[in-house]
Amino acid sequence: MRDKDSKGFIKIVALIALLVGIVWFLNRISWVINLAIVSLLIVYVLFPITEFLKRRFRFSHVLAVGVTFLFFLLMIVTLISLIVPIVSFEVQDILADLPYYARQIQLYTEEFSTYLLTFDLSPEFMESIPDISANIQPILEEIAFISISVVGSFVDIFFITFIVFYLLYDFQNVRNSILQLIPREYERYANDVIQIIDRNFGGYIRGNIVRCTVVGIITGLTLYFMGMPYAFLLGVLAGVLNIILYIGPYIAAVPAVILSFTPHTPSPVVIIIVYILVQLIDGMVLSPMLLGRAVKLKPITVIICLLVGQQLAGILGMILSIPFAGIVRSLIEYVRDERKKVRRTKVQ
Repeated sequence: MRDKDSKGFIKIVALIALLVGIVWFLNRISWVINLAIVSLLIVYVLFPITEFLKRRFRFSHVLAVGVTFLFFLLMIVTLISLIVPIVSFEVQDILADLPYYARQIQLYTEEFSTYLLTFDLSPEFMESIPDISANIQPILEEIAFISISVVGSFVDIFFITFIVFYLLYDFQNVRNSILQLIPREYERYANDVIQIIDRNFGGYIRGNIVRCTVVGIITGLTLYFMGMPYAFLLGVLAGVLNIILYIGPYIAAVPAVILSFTPHTPSPVVIIIVYILVQLIDGMVLSPMLLGRAVKLKPITVIICLLVGQQLAGILGMILSIPFAGIVRSLIEYVRDERKKVRRTKVQ
C-alpha cells in the first residue's frame, strides 16, 4: 500500500515538474512565439491573395507565393519609407515641445484648482490636484520613447519576413498534415472546424486591417485640415488603437483632447465631436461590413475578453482575444446544429 502511495506521489511531483518546465520553456521562447503568431496573422491576410492568383490567373503555387510575397515586401518598404520618417519627425517635435505642453497643463491645473476652491471639498483631494500635472510629463515622455522603440524595431520585421515566406509557401501543406492526423470518421468535422477558424480568425484580421486603416486615414486627414498639430501621428495612433474594440478609440482620443487645450488648436469640444463621429462611422458602417460575425459578441463579452487577453499576452493577447471568442461561439453553434441533425436523423 505504501509503495502505491509513494508511486502516486512521485507521479504527481513529476507531473507538476513537467508543467513548471513547460511554462518556463514557453516563457523563455516568448519572443519566438510572438514572432510566429504575428507571422501567422500576416499569412492569414496574404493567403487569400495566393489562392486568388492560382484560381483566377492559373498561377503555379511557387509563382503565386512569390508574387504575393513581393507584394508584402513592397507594402513594408512603402510603409517604412513613407510613414516611419513622418512619425519619427512628429515624435521628435513632441519631445521638443514637451516643456511647453507641461507648462500649459500646469496653468490649466492651477486655474482648475482655483475654481475648485469655491466648493467645499476635502483637503486630501485638493492637495492631490497639483500632482496631476507633475505626473503627466513623465507619462508623455514614456509614450514618446515607446513610439520611438516601436519604430526602430527592424530586427523583428527582418525575422517576420522570412517566417511569413516559408509559412505562406507551406500553409496549405500544414493544414493538410493536421487533417491527416484526424481519424477518417472525424475528417468531416475537422474540415468544418478549420473553416470556422478561417472564417472567424482570418476574416477578423483582414477586416480589422482595412477598418483600422480607414479610421486612421479619416482621423488624420480631418485633424490635419482642422489645423491640429501632429495630425499624422494622431491618425496613426487612432488606427492602431482602434484594433482594440470599444476601449482603443477612447485611449486614442486622450492625446488629441489634451493637445486641444493648448493655444492655436481646435476646441476640445470639436475634437471630441470628431472622434465621436469617426467612431459612429466605424460602429455603424465599417465594423458590420468588414468584421462580420466576429463582432457579433455582446460588449461585456468583448471587454472581458480584452482584459483576459491583456493579462495573458499583452497587446497581442488583446488582438487575438476577439477572434478566439468568435471561434468559441461558432464552435458552440456548430455543435448545437450537429446535435439537432442527429436528433432529426433518429426521429426519421
